[in-house]
Amino acid sequence: MLHRSMLRGEVAPRWEQLADAFAEVLTEDAAGAAVAIVHDGDLVVDLWGGADPLTHRAWERESVVLTFSAAKGIVALLVAQQIQAGALDPRSPVARYWPEFAAAGKAEITIGDVLTHVAGVPVLPLRGLTDLLDPIDLAARLATQPPAYPPRSARVYHILSYGTILAEVLRRVTGRGLGDLLRDEVASRLDASMWFGMPASAEPRVLLSLMGPVEPAPLPEVTTGPNAAACDAAYRSTAQIIPVFERVDDRMGSEMMNTPAFRGAQIGGGGLVSDARSLARVYGACVAEVDGVRLLDDETVAAVSADHLGGIAEPVCRAGAGATTRWGLGFEISHPANPMLGTGSFGHAGMGGRLAFAHAPSRLGFAFVGQRMSFPPPGEDSRWNRLLAATAAVLG
Repeated sequence: MLHRSMLRGEVAPRWEQLADAFAEVLTEDAAGAAVAIVHDGDLVVDLWGGADPLTHRAWERESVVLTFSAAKGIVALLVAQQIQAGALDPRSPVARYWPEFAAAGKAEITIGDVLTHVAGVPVLPLRGLTDLLDPIDLAARLATQPPAYPPRSARVYHILSYGTILAEVLRRVTGRGLGDLLRDEVASRLDASMWFGMPASAEPRVLLSLMGPVEPAPLPEVTTGPNAAACDAAYRSTAQIIPVFERVDDRMGSEMMNTPAFRGAQIGGGGLVSDARSLARVYGACVAEVDGVRLLDDETVAAVSADHLGGIAEPVCRAGAGATTRWGLGFEISHPANPMLGTGSFGHAGMGGRLAFAHAPSRLGFAFVGQRMSFPPPGEDSRWNRLLAATAAVLG
């Protein structure tokens, strides 16, 4: 059992249950991790601990990690800010802002379709993994591709195309790349350590993501009927990212995801580098002022945290697979596989167990990040369950 004295950071008196829960998490992970909570504008939990089992480096206050799909929540925030400013309409076609996207039958796909993963374009036109490092060129080639199945006919998680499309839309609307937009509109305003395109100067702060040997993407069992095309697209979009997680010479830490080149690229679907404190402050500033900064107003929060999926079904392509039935405007909202703190929660999970979100009713921002990547059945991550149960207990 990891004793609480081995933890680092601070916890407000009312929130001490989080220290006990986090100590259990560190014991389970046997690696570095951090958790943070901002409540009503105040940083009430800021804890870190453990050490990298590869290098034996301790997790420090300034340590950062790749957040994988928790990045999508930050892209959703950047989109929400433009919606709030009146510069972007989620009901409008993508092609209104990016005319080239209308090619090959995509003229009617809306911004909202992309935000809810029903656009029908989950597969990237990758010629090789290095294409991921040039999102603008990749977006230009994606614009020429037809949908993989009829838009709005099925919900298939757009693993990497979500970020590719929305980053290009934001670039067309604001004239700024994803990294500059994040810095200007979010990170610099809150002194947050988060980057799309992490600078080389921050490399000493990085601790690697620890993942077991990767397996091939499971083949869909549905190969005929109305869901066949959507299931095939879901398979192909998963299969094309598997090489990102493959080890070199079977060495943990050697994967493409752990390279400076990957962290330095502006990959909106999964390339955000950050720490728990920064993520919690950013989400906290979506629902309350943090150091005088409020990122979203109440009207925008209500809009983005409502269910926008509209009953569009997620095809069940393999026996036993679960289907997501609710989704916000770019954000995950509370659903069985990721309940967060229930109704009013909006944010995004990241591969292997990262989690960052806001809970509007309690004016709270929460974030957990770590090195160890765990893949329990949906809704059964014991780390989340411990931390969220302790958070809910404090809130009463």
